[in-house]
Amino acid sequence: MYHYRMGQKEDLTHIITLSNLWQKEDITVGYENVAWTPEKLEKKLNEYFYIVELYDVVIGYAFGVIRRGNAEPVISQAEEYLEIHEAYIHPDHRSKGIGKELVKCLLDQAQEQRIERALVGSSNRRWKDTATFYEELGFNMWYIQMYK
Repeated sequence: MYHYRMGQKEDLTHIITLSNLWQKEDITVGYENVAWTPEKLEKKLNEYFYIVELYDVVIGYAFGVIRRGNAEPVISQAEEYLEIHEAYIHPDHRSKGIGKELVKCLLDQAQEQRIERALVGSSNRRWKDTATFYEELGFNMWYIQMYK
């Protein structure tokens, strides 16, 4: 059924298609500023870049990077952590646990490297749903930022 694996260069056009769909959904404040090209996105390919596919069709992706610092007081300066940058599932495949499994792939990969901590931010207009999603994965709220 659903197959989770590390993203590869061959997947980038499919990921850009999903990214464009994300932009058209208009669910993330500022996401329209992310204009992925294959060249830009290829620089993000690493061991923390996963996709999920159904019958060889990419239906979602998530990626992040390992960082150190800039997360005090919740993560010490000396401690490495996974920072999740993007996680997106095609609308037709949401609310089936696919997104959680995809993020778990990143978290498991980090844990294999003895990295236990993770950080994620979001500018999703449906922030309550986003908070609940990550809380169900064991994340805690650090701070909230609002605008008027």
